[in-house]
Amino acid sequence: MKTIKYIMGLLVAFSMTGCNDWFDVSPETQISSDDLYATGNGFRMQVNGIYKSLSAQNLYGKELTWGLVDVLGQYYIKENLDQVYQDVNDRLYETSDVLSLTDAIWSGMYKVIADCNNIIEHVENASNSIFENGEGEKCKIHGEALAMRAFIHFDLLRLFAPSPAQNENGKWIPYVKDSESVINNKMTVKQVLENVEQDLLEAHSLMVQWDSVVSYSKSYREEVIWMWVVMGGYWKSWSDESEYAEFFGHQRSRMNMVSVNALLARVYAYMGEKKKAYDVIEEMLKMGGRWEEWRFDQMDYLPAGECRLLGDVIFNLYNKQAGEYYAPYLTSEHPLYLRNITQVFPSRNQIDGRFEKLLMRIGSDYVSVKNRRTNSDVAYLPVIRKSELYYIKGEYLASVGRVDEAVELLRKVRSARGDISTDDLNSITTEAGYIQAMLADARKEFIAEGQSFYMFKRLNLPVFDGKQNIDFRNNNYLPVPKSEESAF
Repeated sequence: MKTIKYIMGLLVAFSMTGCNDWFDVSPETQISSDDLYATGNGFRMQVNGIYKSLSAQNLYGKELTWGLVDVLGQYYIKENLDQVYQDVNDRLYETSDVLSLTDAIWSGMYKVIADCNNIIEHVENASNSIFENGEGEKCKIHGEALAMRAFIHFDLLRLFAPSPAQNENGKWIPYVKDSESVINNKMTVKQVLENVEQDLLEAHSLMVQWDSVVSYSKSYREEVIWMWVVMGGYWKSWSDESEYAEFFGHQRSRMNMVSVNALLARVYAYMGEKKKAYDVIEEMLKMGGRWEEWRFDQMDYLPAGECRLLGDVIFNLYNKQAGEYYAPYLTSEHPLYLRNITQVFPSRNQIDGRFEKLLMRIGSDYVSVKNRRTNSDVAYLPVIRKSELYYIKGEYLASVGRVDEAVELLRKVRSARGDISTDDLNSITTEAGYIQAMLADARKEFIAEGQSFYMFKRLNLPVFDGKQNIDFRNNNYLPVPKSEESAF
């Protein structure tokens, strides 16, 4: 049997000339005219609008990455925070400023869900003939809208409800599948997760014919799976692009068959389905054949303060204003100081490139520079990394007694990040030991990315801030807005 490689546009997505143009499209995100869906380009504009809306400052451009969610993750020194963040840090969710902030997140997310539903409703009834690539393109767009609907609901659940490990019952948030919905019944955590899984599996099946076309590659001299198949026909050279090629070229900034698998793994881990999570990750990584396409960025070769570690990012959003949002927090007057950073990176581990190259000292303490304006990668907002999938794979392996294999995955992450002091991993022989080491590394890995908090939450553990455990497991979710009219 021939070996089939998986060739992705991910490797070149960030170096394409004119890459900003695709993201500069400013479509309407509230759609009322069916005329917009008369052409494939109209659908593409609306899909673009989904990603653009999610990268806004009140969502993943700030609050759902380095803002509110990292405050919940106990990353920052409280005294330097704005009052609204001090309240979030102290779990005072009912103050007027916090309610205003969380209501904006809730309403912003559900508005994008409505846009997803609008696309889904129209694409289901659209003729294949209006799309330049026919049924394949239609299915791709349909799958993206479903996947993004699932993604947004899942993050709403992680933020506004307890984790399954805490409480699968109780009614928390609605799962909205109708763009015209005004009244929606809230569901249990379990019911929401079942809907998320269903949407992701359907999205995966729709994307198959677009994202896994098998053809012969002259470069590799064998059959390959082209996830980026459209580019073979539309990308003529680095200096000769079409808008169509631009749209489908940014695969790391779009949902695709691979990022759907990665999101499924995150969802299964949250559900406590460790074996399912492991299996879907294995399926995803095997798509790279013997040349696994997601290589970790090697910190030794990256300039200090000029990187987002994009080499292993599987899905990101994009906002050219990201550096501007963060700029006020890199000043000596208003620094966003990281808490207990020398404990998070103990002396033996300060050789870690994440300490040496992604942090900066201002006065007496350290801040993250991932979001600094001078960082050429600052516009890309990492959402899912390969490192998280390694952590999840390790959890399953450790749970079935394969602790050595789990530790080896963790060692690979730490080694790639320039941490040569991995001897402390040699003493890990239990699942609990692996979990502790994994969470310690995740706290380093996800600075300014909004993922560490969710890991502690899904494992039903107190948040470890590098120095102490902060236990707010009975209060680790935000209040749903009292009036859901703000959502739709």
